[in-house]
Amino acid sequence: MKILRKPPIRLTRAMAIATVAALFALLASSPATASSDGGDVVVANRGSGDISVVDVDTLAIAGYDLPGDAEPMYVSHDSRHNQVLVGDRASSTIVALDDETYDVIGSVDVGAGVFHQWLDVDREQLWVVGTAASTVSVVDTHDLSQIVTFQLPADVIADGGVPHDVFVSNNVAFVSVLGLAGGDGLVIQYSTMTFDETGRITTGADPHLFVQANKLFVASQAGSSVSKYHATTLEPKGSIDLPSAHGLFVTNRNEVFATNITGGGIDAVWQLDKNLSGVIDTADTSFPVPHNLTVDDSRQLWVTHSGGTANQVSVVSITENGFGSPTSVTVGTNPFGLAFVD
Repeated sequence: MKILRKPPIRLTRAMAIATVAALFALLASSPATASSDGGDVVVANRGSGDISVVDVDTLAIAGYDLPGDAEPMYVSHDSRHNQVLVGDRASSTIVALDDETYDVIGSVDVGAGVFHQWLDVDREQLWVVGTAASTVSVVDTHDLSQIVTFQLPADVIADGGVPHDVFVSNNVAFVSVLGLAGGDGLVIQYSTMTFDETGRITTGADPHLFVQANKLFVASQAGSSVSKYHATTLEPKGSIDLPSAHGLFVTNRNEVFATNITGGGIDAVWQLDKNLSGVIDTADTSFPVPHNLTVDDSRQLWVTHSGGTANQVSVVSITENGFGSPTSVTVGTNPFGLAFVD
């Protein structure tokens, strides 16, 4: 049997030009994408009363005002309810924004003197500290209602204690305390179901917190150290020296990052071994007062630089062996907390 084959199609120059023109026309008729799908980093600008939304791929920036004469402090992304939650110290509220348009969609009252906050997405709880009366507020993120507001233990308040940082994980919340008469720091452990105290540990002064893989990390600025504890039993698991240790972020790869807040930008950010047995790398930044941290899905470490006239956020790439070269973006005045919105 003879098989007939068609001769190959050969494009003439005119046909090729027409094909390319058709492709360009098709692309031109497609709707343009407003931003990449890499996500945003949202920065709370305490001084200018707004938030900056930074595209993690292009570093393009958009600004959004909060209601009234706001003083935004920290930011959480509630992916379960498609909202960004911003603590406003001026109005003692948590302001909820749509996580695509950044329009205001609601708010809830919390204790006065809003400072740090942390979100448990699965349990639909946002914990917020209030420094004015040494309170902790818990918000139901499903309907933006206040579940409870309670004070620190009476003995802690009598000793001058004021809540500062907070972290929530696995049915447990941790609140750090400043201002104690003896000069030490304190971390109090709470149940997220009963809101009762379940433990406490004495730490270096000015403690800041992060929990990952059932390990509680505590950075002590005054003690110039980062320490690790079992998050349930509070058993010590190691410690390492780090000058003026302040901001903390621990990834799900157990990479430990911290800031040296008073170093003027020299050795501003550190990557520590997960066992706190050594330093993997340090990086300088072009600006002083490296404060708070987050990491995006593109393996970039974001660092706010705080202060009365400050307006910079550093962006440092994370490599297999440490840090790459940092760059920076200009945001609003006195950037404080920040969060990655995917």
